Amino acid sequence: MTQIFLEKEELLEIYLPVADVKVNVLILLALGLIVGFFSGLLGIGGGIILNPTLIKLGIPPIVTVGTSVAQMVGATVSGFLAHLRLKNVDIKLGLFLILSGFVGGGFGVLLTKILEEAGYFRTFVLSFYAFYLAFTGITMFLDILKKEKKKKNRLTERFIRNLPLKYRFEFGEFSVLIPLFIGFISGFLSAVMGVGGGFVVIPALIYLAGLPVTKAVGMSLFQMIFITAFLTYFHGTVNHGVDIILALILMAGSSFGAVFGSAVGQRISKDITKLIMASLVSLVSVLSFYQLFFEKNKPKPALKEVHNFISDFSHNHPEIYSLIVIVVSLIAGTIISMIAHRIKTVIDIYIEKRRFQRG
Repeated sequence: MTQIFLEKEELLEIYLPVADVKVNVLILLALGLIVGFFSGLLGIGGGIILNPTLIKLGIPPIVTVGTSVAQMVGATVSGFLAHLRLKNVDIKLGLFLILSGFVGGGFGVLLTKILEEAGYFRTFVLSFYAFYLAFTGITMFLDILKKEKKKKNRLTERFIRNLPLKYRFEFGEFSVLIPLFIGFISGFLSAVMGVGGGFVVIPALIYLAGLPVTKAVGMSLFQMIFITAFLTYFHGTVNHGVDIILALILMAGSSFGAVFGSAVGQRISKDITKLIMASLVSLVSVLSFYQLFFEKNKPKPALKEVHNFISDFSHNHPEIYSLIVIVVSLIAGTIISMIAHRIKTVIDIYIEKRRFQRG
């Protein structure tokens, strides 16, 4: 009986050619589904959940980060198109976010290469997750516990108002330095942490630029598509850390999860959403602390030279391989999200019919 179970488990394992590890495909699909659900619910890329888990599964950190941004290229298409139809996207503001994000992302990719070659990248990533997310989680919980709404700091408000280079965007008038700063920081964090940057862009646009939540989420998704596509190309050509098989499996789950996550997000209050996000980032911070201080750094996660068709192609033709990954991610993400939306529509119709019959 045990032998049969082990054989079935082996059948479900899939070989990841660039990461050079075997992982249960159902675990990856489930992980993608969970990440997509929270991405749709909270308007974030989901990397804060995905990356520490992939490292825990034995995926090399450099492949984890590169592949995480690659799967976001397709996974965010559905959300972006939805917000575009709702007119939650300001193209001019988006260009400032994107261009500065390219600069920050490029700097971040080069830093990851230096840290990976020095053997400190895993420690750097987990440390960033542990301490940054701990600070974010504590700040959010304190904000939730306060009964009275926090008044804007007058000094901060005056500083923002007196910034030079003001420009009238579709969503308001403020200094171009604000989106340039936000874009640079989110691009850098996307590169080094493999996240979409939504947990930086959304709060920053709300508090610094004064955007409503829905428009901040729309702008985050707009920027995310271009930044993740750029970083996928950069990671693929500089670090050779993008596994197309892993990206497609994760995307299959996350694209479905995002559709249902966004549907749930429309039915719950903002306070509950904030509580969920605070709990989530705190949990990931605790797990990252545990991996950083209590788990031994196994030699396996270091990216080594592997010889198979996909790995060889990614090393010999990195530019072409990276472009293929981006195009395939966009096409696959669009198709999967269309299927997921169709399934959601069928489920909604079924639920309405049941309600009508009971009524």
